[in-house]
Amino acid sequence: MRKRALVIGRFQPLHYGHLHAFRYSLGRADELVIAIGSSQYCCVPRNPLSIDERMEMLVRALRREGFPLGDIVISSVPDTETPEEDWGKLVMDRVPRVDIAFSNDPETIKDLRNVGLKVENIPFLKRDIYEATRIRKLILERDSAWRELVPLSVLEFLLEIDMEERIKNIAEKYREELAASK
Repeated sequence: MRKRALVIGRFQPLHYGHLHAFRYSLGRADELVIAIGSSQYCCVPRNPLSIDERMEMLVRALRREGFPLGDIVISSVPDTETPEEDWGKLVMDRVPRVDIAFSNDPETIKDLRNVGLKVENIPFLKRDIYEATRIRKLILERDSAWRELVPLSVLEFLLEIDMEERIKNIAEKYREELAASK
């Protein structure tokens, strides 16, 4: 039976660190399941891209980067709404059989280990540079340096959907909502 690995991320947006995680995981398994987390969110500061946009971005990047698409499954996993819900069980219900997961997120590691899955860390690739929160901040600040932090296929996609304008509009909307709630 082929060994199958799991990597979970929000990919808001996908960057070179994510590609490194995929390569690392595929180097330790025959197949890879990529689970897109927080799948129910869109158009908010922490999650500006929809699940469909993230799926499109992922497929474009994997194809352009030469990943073996026949050995990769992409799935979506929502966040749980209450602490009583078992997120690890939800993940296992949403993805095909996996033998191992790779993650550096403490909550993800805990939740997946709680359902009996082996979880190993992934060596970070320049974590201080390749970090989605930082990339979204650079986009918001109109700092073009963000364009060097994502693969070309991701850059092209984000420009197609006018990510810079979207992030600006989201930030303005949430600033106004925050101000109105005070």
